[in-house]
Amino acid sequence: MVDHCPRCGYVFAREAGFFLGAFVINFGFTIAGLGVIMGALILVLAGGGSPGSIAVVALAAVLECVVVPVAFYPFSKTLWSAIDLVMHRGESWSALPTVADGVSET
Repeated sequence: MVDHCPRCGYVFAREAGFFLGAFVINFGFTIAGLGVIMGALILVLAGGGSPGSIAVVALAAVLECVVVPVAFYPFSKTLWSAIDLVMHRGESWSALPTVADGVSET
């Protein structure tokens, strides 16, 4: 990912921990998917599920926990940057210090 937008100068990672919001979006998306899988597990168990069908649902849950966060993270970073851009509309981006400029986390 580039440091800033070449058109408007928006700085993507202005401070340490900036993409924590992207992590939260990614986490929420993953948990929502696990909620759907949990609903499927409840339906399987209510129907007297066999060990094989329970294993399929468990495998789906494991894949959800591993694949979705990795695959969705770039989209969550983009979504978080868009949310931040809307929240700080009209600010001058070139005047803000960035992590690349040596701004410390403290």
